[in-house]
Amino acid sequence: MAWALQSAGHEVRVASHPDMADTIVKAGLTAVAVGEKEDLAGAVRAAGEDERLRRIVDALPFGPGDANFKTAIGHYVLGAFGLYYPEDPPGPDRRPMVDDLIGFARSWRPDLVLWDPLSFPSPVAARACGAAHARVLWAIDHMGWTRSRLLERLEGLDRLDSPRSRPREDPLDPMASMMKPTLRRLGHDFDEELIVGQWTVDLMPPRMRLPVDLRYVPVQMVPYTGADVLPEWLYERPSRPRVCLTLGLSSRHFFAKNYGIPVGDLLDMVADLDIEMVATLNDAQLASVDRVPPNVKVVDYVPLTQLLPTCSAIIHHGGAGTFAAAVSARVPQLVIPTEGAERVEVGDHVALRGAGLSMPTVESGLLTVDDVKKSLVRILNEPSFRRGAGELRADLAATPSPRDAVPILEDLTVEHRR
Repeated sequence: MAWALQSAGHEVRVASHPDMADTIVKAGLTAVAVGEKEDLAGAVRAAGEDERLRRIVDALPFGPGDANFKTAIGHYVLGAFGLYYPEDPPGPDRRPMVDDLIGFARSWRPDLVLWDPLSFPSPVAARACGAAHARVLWAIDHMGWTRSRLLERLEGLDRLDSPRSRPREDPLDPMASMMKPTLRRLGHDFDEELIVGQWTVDLMPPRMRLPVDLRYVPVQMVPYTGADVLPEWLYERPSRPRVCLTLGLSSRHFFAKNYGIPVGDLLDMVADLDIEMVATLNDAQLASVDRVPPNVKVVDYVPLTQLLPTCSAIIHHGGAGTFAAAVSARVPQLVIPTEGAERVEVGDHVALRGAGLSMPTVESGLLTVDDVKKSLVRILNEPSFRRGAGELRADLAATPSPRDAVPILEDLTVEHRR
């Protein structure tokens, strides 16, 4: 998206926490370091202990089968919300991201701020400099659903409660109550745009969109998995089916955990199959592995955009980035999801569209290596999964590319800029 705007002649800056600067620069973009390094995994873990966040979760209409959905919202989405809207004001030794971002925005004066849906300081900075602003989804819109359902709940309470009887901070809206101290400190009032943007750029398949009444601009997710020198072993297509095994970079770097099935068992299960497996695993993930079968190639990292075009299937955790790379390469998918975020929904979508299979979650206790092996053999042997993967690829191709979306963003910027 940034390159599409830059190639159209627009100036682009990518602002994030300091530890993201190198990644941004390596993508050929200009980085702006704001705030301090944050403990994202810690914020996710702490979300369950935050009474303010529990009040939001308790107000949402979760059903008996929504355990994963509840985890995704309660920890991953609201964890970030709590990180940027803390209960206590920042001390003299803290430099909040929102303050730095506002300072840069007022100095550089952008016309448009496109923001990660969990980067809640971004719309405040846009408001401070008069820029138009929109979220860019990298997964399904958990926050849009959360806010929509919470507002429905509050509207129901409005009919039962007299507004005159409420305390000044209106505790019936716990999200607004969390935001107001920070907004007051910065001289801003609360409104809905500070949670869900003026509009939303949606990179996920339209059929995965949650029932939320917001303005969405669909844009094709063009996978970017890093740049690297193409290894010689990828120059030619393999002589037998190649399967990629990846457990995801986010799990590797931020939420490292036991994957439910020992990694060694996942490698051993293909030892008697006439296939080649390429497993992207680092030293920590391999620490418990006693042996690697001869038909398994272990690499610490290779960009999926380089590897997947040579593959007949991929086994992965259900992350949106991995899903997009597999769809783009028209590769059938075997999803072994971990709970939280979008991963179960990704697996369900893959299975519903006939583009692969989805296993029970890692945390369910129902996952067995024998079932994984049987599912992989099905995917490799049944042509219908390749056809389903082709249909997902056709859906992707029918969605406007980032280049095609630039004029739409230009018009919306003119409409919303202040």
